[in-house]
Amino acid sequence: MLNREDKTLNLYPIDYPFETLFARITAKTPKLILDPEFQRKYKWDKDGWERSSKFIESCLMRIPLPSCYFAEYDDGRHMVIDGVQRLTTIAKFFQDGFALEGMTAFKELEGKKFSEIGDYRPELESTTIRCIILRKENPKHLVREIFSRLNQGAVKLSDQEIRHAIYPGKLDHLISQLAQTEEIKNFAIGENSKKTKDSLEAEEQVLRFFALKGNLEDYDDKLSKYLDKFMGLKQNITSDEEDRMSADFKDTLRKCKLVFDEDIFMNPTKERRRQSMVFYDLLMFSFSGMDEKALLEKKERIKKKFHELCKLDEFQKTLSGRLQNKSSILRRRHLWGKLLKEAIEQE
Repeated sequence: MLNREDKTLNLYPIDYPFETLFARITAKTPKLILDPEFQRKYKWDKDGWERSSKFIESCLMRIPLPSCYFAEYDDGRHMVIDGVQRLTTIAKFFQDGFALEGMTAFKELEGKKFSEIGDYRPELESTTIRCIILRKENPKHLVREIFSRLNQGAVKLSDQEIRHAIYPGKLDHLISQLAQTEEIKNFAIGENSKKTKDSLEAEEQVLRFFALKGNLEDYDDKLSKYLDKFMGLKQNITSDEEDRMSADFKDTLRKCKLVFDEDIFMNPTKERRRQSMVFYDLLMFSFSGMDEKALLEKKERIKKKFHELCKLDEFQKTLSGRLQNKSSILRRRHLWGKLLKEAIEQE
């Protein structure tokens, strides 16, 4: 049962002038972080700069602005939780990143950049916006909840993007590196596919390997929360742990590739084959720590047994309904573990 203090936020409001916000964003060591993963989600320039310009014009008109929300790090820096679009627009305009267009109230500013708006510059620099700071003392799960509740618009952040913001550290850095592995970066994307991954899907895929390695004793059928918990517990892994985890992931992925070749993480019984996260989770779990030489020696038997697995009615039942139920995951592991053992031990 959560205590009241685990359910209520510890925060303070402050009114920052645009000039101060810009200085904090652009400092050599930024004090206000517009995370690169969030900045790529900047949408206000999608159809030109009219929406961004309207925001600047609203500021000059002194129209009240919605509050921004920041999360405080242990070192005193602030990560933007809500307000990335507004703050990115301010930073871009102050750097002459675009010229104003579609102006209605200040038509004389049409086509002008920040350096060209004359007496309006100090007025814009002194414009303030209310910023709500979530203090570092807040429980991480509560900050994550605020992320989720605030990011419900058209530019909603994914679960992994939120984890990336809340749990910076060596684990986050490691999974970001491993996510660049070709097989992970292009997972389930066909040769001619136009599909793109822009919500840290690859990073979450790497995280799944590490988080789901155990016996799932405390897994409660909510994968997202389970991944959150793992990120929190392992946020600041040691350098030795980082090296071991990196080697484990790379070695396990290599073994999967060596055994299954071009059919890696696919259902071999299907005519139209595509990679599936279910098979990724299962095979990466089962091959981790196994002897590579033994796997290669029994490669054909292993592939044959995997084909058998995919045809089992009992296995197919675990693929219907909620794939990530604890019972379904453990059942798949049991069925495959038995067949894999037979393949390895068969003379």
